[in-house]
Amino acid sequence: MRKHLSMLYSLCVMLMMVSCAKEKVVEHPYAGLSSEYFDSFSDKALTADAQEIRDYILTIVKADHDSLKADRYTRAHYKFFSSSPSAFLWINRKGISSQADTLLACLDSCDRDGFEKRQFGVEYIRKDLETLRNLSFEAEGKNSINRVLARLEYNLTKAFLRYAVGQRYGFTNPYDLLNRLDVHDSTPTRITYRQLFDDSVHICGKQTFYGAINAIKHDSVGIYLAKAMNHTPIYNKIKAALKNDSIDRQAILINLERARWKSTDAPHLHDEYLIVNIPAFHLWAMRDNRLAIDMKIGCGQRKTKTPLLHSKIKRMDLNPQWTIPWSIRKKEINGHGGNADYFYRNHYFARHKKTGEKLRGTAITNSIIMSPDWSIVQEGGEGNSLGRIIFRFDNNFSIYVHDTSSRGVFDRQTRSVSHGCIRVEKPYELACYMLRDKDPEMAEKIQYSMEADMSDPKRDRRKLVGSKKVDPQVPIFIVYYTLFPVPEGELKSYPDIYGYDSIIAKALRAI
Repeated sequence: MRKHLSMLYSLCVMLMMVSCAKEKVVEHPYAGLSSEYFDSFSDKALTADAQEIRDYILTIVKADHDSLKADRYTRAHYKFFSSSPSAFLWINRKGISSQADTLLACLDSCDRDGFEKRQFGVEYIRKDLETLRNLSFEAEGKNSINRVLARLEYNLTKAFLRYAVGQRYGFTNPYDLLNRLDVHDSTPTRITYRQLFDDSVHICGKQTFYGAINAIKHDSVGIYLAKAMNHTPIYNKIKAALKNDSIDRQAILINLERARWKSTDAPHLHDEYLIVNIPAFHLWAMRDNRLAIDMKIGCGQRKTKTPLLHSKIKRMDLNPQWTIPWSIRKKEINGHGGNADYFYRNHYFARHKKTGEKLRGTAITNSIIMSPDWSIVQEGGEGNSLGRIIFRFDNNFSIYVHDTSSRGVFDRQTRSVSHGCIRVEKPYELACYMLRDKDPEMAEKIQYSMEADMSDPKRDRRKLVGSKKVDPQVPIFIVYYTLFPVPEGELKSYPDIYGYDSIIAKALRAI
């Protein structure tokens, strides 16, 4: 039986071999085709040319005249790399980097920050992306593949630098805006201006834009945008007002721009600080992120504006003498030479800078007043323009926070009254705040010193304090917000007493 089965299996195998031998072998249909055969499948409308794209980009560069710093750096990049593959930041082998979608998603919500999409060319970018992804190119003309890719490459970079760098550091330069407003002095050949903004802020420059461009190169657009939108608490509180139709939109946009200026220091970085908002005529003292004390202030007049800056209170001086600035000597004291009543009434005397010699009354002549070798000084004590206490901090203007002998100023609604210094309503309370409530004996001495008759020979010298170091030093921020979130309070509007809002608004309209 096994023998018969084996013979049957062998027969079947032989029949199959014969059958296969008779079957005709079919040749592969694409065998022997040359590369020229496949050229017939190519569509010129879908063929990108790198050099042609770069040429079209240069045409866009020449036609673009927008003047923001971001625009200038966009043009500079493509001019410099006009003949190099490094010109392309968004174009890759797949067409356009997916980072374009990340940027577009962010720009789609730019209205939440008070901007319009047209300011960043959003619709132009979106239209060209749709053309690219639908492959709906024209063989020639403005919607040819090379022109579409050129526009996307240029417009994406321009929009990214405008929006991301602007959000991160501000769309305007406060030094340019505010430090060329008030003429300090002028000659036929030279004009100098008052420095009204002296805060230390990051100003966008070459390295800023190179860093942003590198973010595109290293697929970090999303990370850069996230950092750009990481704003301060003040910014976020003002931004929330965009949902409130009862608050002037332009005021919101102007104050959002102020909050974008990237200072090297900021209130939210401290548990304890003073913040002075000039338009509010108010000072707030914070401790442990809670309101410790608040008070009215007087500040610089429109002609002698209080500069914007931040510093640290380092010392309190009791019954300070006031060395009168040259500008005040020239405009207000000159002409009173020899008028003894004027000098005694105002407690003024002249002091020689080198010898320390003092002159009083009629001995103070106009030539002494105008001499650079002499200082005109107001004696400390009651009636001194600085009041009974002054809080000193480093700055470039010789301005300070201090008491005042003219207490009636705090009854006024508009309190722009000084030559630049900040007068405070509650000087003793502020002094106690500087002590951190840890030294009741010193607080008592300060109070005595502020109330003592300095001309009384019977005054208790043991209780008098001449100067007290503030340790640790307390940060102070002098700011200018016409829409401001009051500490532990609501958002409030204030008058633009120095006229800064219109200047910022004009600059923002250029975006």
